Amino acid sequence: ELGDLGEAFNTMADRLVTLQEEVKRQERQAMFGRVAAGLVHDLSHPIQNIGNSTRLLLRDDVDAESRELFRRTIERELATLKRFMEDLRHVVKPRPIERFPMDINGSVAEIVEPMRTEGERNGVTVEAQYAPGPLVIDGDRFALGRVYRNLITNAIQATEPGGSVTIATARVGDRIEISVTDTGSGIPPERLSAIFDDFVTTKRRGLGLGLAISKRIVEQLDGTIAVQSEVGRGTAFTLRFPARDDRSAQAAAS
Repeated sequence: ELGDLGEAFNTMADRLVTLQEEVKRQERQAMFGRVAAGLVHDLSHPIQNIGNSTRLLLRDDVDAESRELFRRTIERELATLKRFMEDLRHVVKPRPIERFPMDINGSVAEIVEPMRTEGERNGVTVEAQYAPGPLVIDGDRFALGRVYRNLITNAIQATEPGGSVTIATARVGDRIEISVTDTGSGIPPERLSAIFDDFVTTKRRGLGLGLAISKRIVEQLDGTIAVQSEVGRGTAFTLRFPARDDRSAQAAAS
């Protein structure tokens, strides 16, 4: 009887292993299906806009103002396609993180200034508030620029015309903070816990990789990323990094 019982347990264990493998296989297939569907949906829209704008741009009866509008549409949609490709490339082959002393105020300003134009196109004011420096961390300027750009772009897209996006820096104890706050639509509480997962998005367009990639970058630099949101009032993302010592800060700021 003990032998029969042991054999039954072994058979049951084998079946559980087989079931787990089948569930994982189905989950992978479902994930790839979602990714493929997302790619078709998200890439078709900008490609269609580029095609339509290009055809109209080549017509002889189009006035100068319309030509400029079509040109800007092509530039905007090409930038969208570039962001999609960068997100996919980062998932397949992440760029190695490099660490150097860097001034946070300077790195934020490099991204904020160009993003003001993006905000203006959407009727959204993009503001920056810089704490007195130097605010220096061990960071990767390129990688953090990607994080800032993603958070600001998301904030602009979530905010109605007439609203605002504010990027602020601060030193709190031994940490440097960067916050991106918008007056947008907010994120429902039931979705907050999953927004940093791969292929999860709160937007009508997008692969849902930006926040997941941002979280990985921040954590690779020994930082944290937190989010607070209220539906109808807006969302705030806060990055926190260990501050460098005074001598390193002076060297990076000079």
